[in-house]
Amino acid sequence: MPAANCSGAQRASAAKIASLGQRNRVTGMMRLGLVTAILTLALAATPAFAELRIPCLWNPFGGCSFSLVSPEYAAKPVKPLDPQAALEAVNAFRAANGVAPLVLDDRLSRAAAMQSEAQAGRSWIGHYGPDGSTAKARAQRSGFRAKIASENVASGQKSFSDVMHFWEESPGHRTNLLRPNVTAIGVAMAKNQSGRAYWTLVLGAE
Repeated sequence: MPAANCSGAQRASAAKIASLGQRNRVTGMMRLGLVTAILTLALAATPAFAELRIPCLWNPFGGCSFSLVSPEYAAKPVKPLDPQAALEAVNAFRAANGVAPLVLDDRLSRAAAMQSEAQAGRSWIGHYGPDGSTAKARAQRSGFRAKIASENVASGQKSFSDVMHFWEESPGHRTNLLRPNVTAIGVAMAKNQSGRAYWTLVLGAE
């Protein structure tokens, strides 16, 4: 082992750094332990629990938040999409927030289907198509002369009502749901090979 010389000041500085490092490790372990305890208690105490969101402060894995689902929820089958019921859910949310209702548009539903199928085919979630297309471009390809087009996507939820709950609680998705300058929606769902659902909602105006 190589010899090393260290002055008194260096030793004090090294001791201080070591102490800080130890405190940081302890703090990190305490946070991780608290997160683990919260997850264990929440999932054990509520068998029907669908989703648990961890805020930024207690997320030890980086980023701003992440979501977990219980094994019971993950084992549930995906409910078929009823476009008319989806429209009613969106309009009910808009009405509760003082925004005008929308209509269901087959062209926008085709645009939504493009993105759901693309996401399911790649087991990936996002707003750009495999060719780099945007929601507005896909709406226009489907025959909808879009002046504006917004898109919400989600993956893993077992029903459209669960998707709506997620979107209503997410600031960006909520903004799209309540846009006053859109007139119509289209909605779609596709599954990947493992049965995971990929949901897409397109809101637009001509």
